[in-house]
Amino acid sequence: MDDFEQSQAEKRTLRHGYRSLLADATVRKKEYLADSELLLSDLERANGLFGDVCSTAEGVLDSRFLLLSADVGAQRAHMLRIDSAAFDSLAFIENARAILYGSDADAMQMSGTLPAWATIGTVALSMSRVAPRLAHAYGPLSVEPRERRRTEGVRRQTANGPTSSAHIETMGTEDVRRQENQTTRLVQKVHRILAERGPINLFRLVINPHSFAQSIENIFYVSFLIRDGRAYIDDDSGQPMIEACEPPQQQDYQSGLAKKQLIFTLDQPTWQEIIDVYGIRESVIPQRRSVRDEQGMSQISSQVPV
Repeated sequence: MDDFEQSQAEKRTLRHGYRSLLADATVRKKEYLADSELLLSDLERANGLFGDVCSTAEGVLDSRFLLLSADVGAQRAHMLRIDSAAFDSLAFIENARAILYGSDADAMQMSGTLPAWATIGTVALSMSRVAPRLAHAYGPLSVEPRERRRTEGVRRQTANGPTSSAHIETMGTEDVRRQENQTTRLVQKVHRILAERGPINLFRLVINPHSFAQSIENIFYVSFLIRDGRAYIDDDSGQPMIEACEPPQQQDYQSGLAKKQLIFTLDQPTWQEIIDVYGIRESVIPQRRSVRDEQGMSQISSQVPV
């Protein structure tokens, strides 16, 4: 029976039944917690009424009773108590040790006797219906006890002579200051190149077709110029064009000028694609020489004198 075939009188009767059920359920909420049979009886009433539901209005009433009964069910589940004293974990462990080592488990364990994992596996197998594995697990692998290192002896050995341990080079205050000055000189050099070239495509400026690492460094140096307002990027033409400019003054910001920041990500596949699309053969920013240390590691350009 659809909504058009159901008369208004039948709908009123159905709604009256639902309202009566909801009123009874509200009053009996505490009784539901103590007597599950009463809740089941009212659920059967709701199922009987739901068979005649054909419109949304009556469906809303049915959902209200469903929510109420679900709340009662959750409260009844919360009231369930599990007898934690029924399982004694300590007794279980002692029984397991008796199977693994025998009656005198402490003495056997102290003497270094290997535990009988196959025996306890057979016992567990008789209590389970799960298909056994191809082989029993014989417990953890035997591991040699780790000896404590004597730091005092290590210090004495270091003081007496060289060791084979790797040396970690630390940077002092003077090294940090030198690196900062080198970075500043490179940023100024990029600014001079940009001022001489005029407006230029951002990719043609920063991409070094011979070095992915130096391309990343070029983006790093250009970011300082953008941050300080000594260069700006214009993409109105559909291409990111960068040009040197004078840093804005305070009155420019008061007039509505706002800084905009963006995150520039570049991976090697994208780097190679930019080189191919723009046909970049030489780097606008001259390639910087790199110096390798004793371990063969290449230093970054900001650590190499210009």
